[in-house]
Amino acid sequence: MFRLATRNVALFLPRWCSLARFSPSPPFPFLISSLPSRFLRINGHVKNVTSYAEKKVSRGSTKATKKPKVPNNNGLDDKDLPHILWWKERLQMCRKLSTVQLIERLEFSNLLGLNSNLKNGSLKEGTLNWEMLQFKSKFPRQVLLCRVGEFYEAWGIDACILVEYVGLNPIGGLRSDSIPRAGCPVVNLRQTLDDLTTNGYSVCIVEEAQGPSQARSRKRRFISGHAHPGNPYVYGLATVDHDLNFPEPMPVVGISHSARGYCINMVLETMKTYSSEDCLTEEAVVTKLRTCQYHHLFLHTSIRQNSSGTCDWGEFGEGGLLWGECSSRHFEWFDGNPISDLLAKVKELYSLDEEVTFRNATVYSGNRAQPLTLGTSTQIGAIPTEGIPSLLKVLLSRNCNGLPAL
Repeated sequence: MFRLATRNVALFLPRWCSLARFSPSPPFPFLISSLPSRFLRINGHVKNVTSYAEKKVSRGSTKATKKPKVPNNNGLDDKDLPHILWWKERLQMCRKLSTVQLIERLEFSNLLGLNSNLKNGSLKEGTLNWEMLQFKSKFPRQVLLCRVGEFYEAWGIDACILVEYVGLNPIGGLRSDSIPRAGCPVVNLRQTLDDLTTNGYSVCIVEEAQGPSQARSRKRRFISGHAHPGNPYVYGLATVDHDLNFPEPMPVVGISHSARGYCINMVLETMKTYSSEDCLTEEAVVTKLRTCQYHHLFLHTSIRQNSSGTCDWGEFGEGGLLWGECSSRHFEWFDGNPISDLLAKVKELYSLDEEVTFRNATVYSGNRAQPLTLGTSTQIGAIPTEGIPSLLKVLLSRNCNGLPAL
């Protein structure tokens, strides 16, 4: 049977090949369907696609290969991420309903918080938003106020801060299809600066160059000044016909802990000075915090380490009084050297150059009375200490408690 089938194939194969010239359908369809995928049937003929592609590549191309366009990326750099987190923490403290609705339209992919998919949210090069983003990158933790005609305007995150603390209404209302915008008239600039600096914010003012400009040309803008808590003066406001009130400078406070007790460092950015007080008790530090108006509070990681060497800082146990005072305040942790690393934080907070130096302005009291140091307090029994009798029990009667004991 096998020999008979082989002989029939050998006999009729030449005839099938000759008839294939007049037949519109290809010969041996069962063989065509079983060919590998690199073979392609074109006009009834089988061709090797792989070899065809190789020949096309080998011929070369006289046209220059187009380089892919590099997109204009206005996204976050690694150095911008801490500033974005810093602003997020500030926005979480906002309570006004209008501010909360504006925050929902923010997109934290850039320092301004602008959503490019919303109206007026484009960050293309040459736009006002792009120009403001360049200024924001230089002073990432300051509120930008840009002069636009007879108004000072803010966008994105800065607009939310204006609505929350200055009491301004959003430009365009609460439309959900537009980016957050807010502004104040030029004549109200001083009041706006006072409201922002009183709430602990620094402000960067961007002016537009006055004078004639060419048609369709972008106005030139420049930074005219900065306003900080304790130093709200900006060049040009002194010509206004009213009295200026210059409050006391607000320091940046850093608190650390060591075997000698607590140490509090205060840095004045406006004066480029710092002062230190150490060997303080926990009560003394809390008292200073309650009587001092500061711009920012930094706590050193040494505070979280108790006498047993564990990192437990809470309401009960060692440091409980300071924890109760700081838990209701906004603060940031830092480590390293309590003074030099605190100065580095201040430079970052105020966008200062690394070359800026701060002078030690610690005033030593001499013979004036000072708070009890931690060592003295424990040795005389003012603070409960194991092995030392309580001084209060000796000075006060047994039935005396409450406020006199405190």
